[in-house]
Amino acid sequence: MKHLFGYTLLIMLLGLPALAGDEAQRLYDSAQYENAIRKYDRILSEHPDWEEAHFGRGAALYKAEQINEAMREFELAIPSKNPRQKSAAFYNLGNALLKSQRLEESLRFYKRALELNSRDYDAKHNFELARQMLQQEQEQQQQNQDQQNQEQQEQQQQQQQNQPGQQNQQPEQKQEQQKQESQPQQQPQQQKREQEKSQKEAAQVLDALKDTEKKMMQERMKTKYSGMKKEKDW
Repeated sequence: MKHLFGYTLLIMLLGLPALAGDEAQRLYDSAQYENAIRKYDRILSEHPDWEEAHFGRGAALYKAEQINEAMREFELAIPSKNPRQKSAAFYNLGNALLKSQRLEESLRFYKRALELNSRDYDAKHNFELARQMLQQEQEQQQQNQDQQNQEQQEQQQQQQQNQPGQQNQQPEQKQEQQKQESQPQQQPQQQKREQEKSQKEAAQVLDALKDTEKKMMQERMKTKYSGMKKEKDW
């Protein structure tokens, strides 16, 4: 039996009516769990759909620390039409899941047990117990993650400090940035005057090209209509 936060997870076992159920429960009550399991096996071989026998076999398996198989038996007991036994099956499933550290799942089954039996104080206590355990687990996971992130950051900083030339690179970049920031920015009016000057100079060059082209054209026309022919000088 497992103790959590100083509290024992009690398993519920409801009495079986007639047949060999009394003998199976007697073996269970005397802590002869393996013998009780075999007795329930014989009962189920004749009555495979008997939810009460599945419930009792699950309780004996739980005591024998065969938790996964116990959960399967409790699940087979859930279809019972007896609300008290159905609630007890949910409760026992919650205990088995809690013992297996499946905390979120255990909360769901404790809640279903309480929906059928709101006066089940053991289910209320274990529900709160599982909730506290889940909260502590999540907090611990977050602390571990934060610590891991911090260690990774420290390792990256250490690697950067150990890389050759890395320490000189950042000051150079900073100096270049400061140099650019220290240069006075041109005033909008000054930029406008320089732009107008460039446009004027470009227009002058274009006009000069046009004048040269015009004189060359006039010279060609004059030569063509004067009847003169230029000879090669050889």
